[in-house]
Amino acid sequence: MANTININTKKLSDKYIKTFDCCDDPLVFSITRISPYTFEAMIVGIFDSREAALLRLNRMMETPLRADEKFIVEVHQLRNIQQEKDLDS
Repeated sequence: MANTININTKKLSDKYIKTFDCCDDPLVFSITRISPYTFEAMIVGIFDSREAALLRLNRMMETPLRADEKFIVEVHQLRNIQQEKDLDS
């Protein structure tokens, strides 16, 4: 039998970028209002559940002064400083 030489001396873990698991982070929801006249964006609120965000959005949509305004609902991951520092090490 011939002798085999291992030419792959790098560890497999060196090939991947260290990142975080997005499923472990708590989610927060935000509503942003876009003015139809000036196109300026204003954050209306940040909520801890989608139900709370949808209740506020429903209340804002029922008022007659909201004609032609655009509302954007976004989902964000809430992270603390220690979680971000852990990505550097």
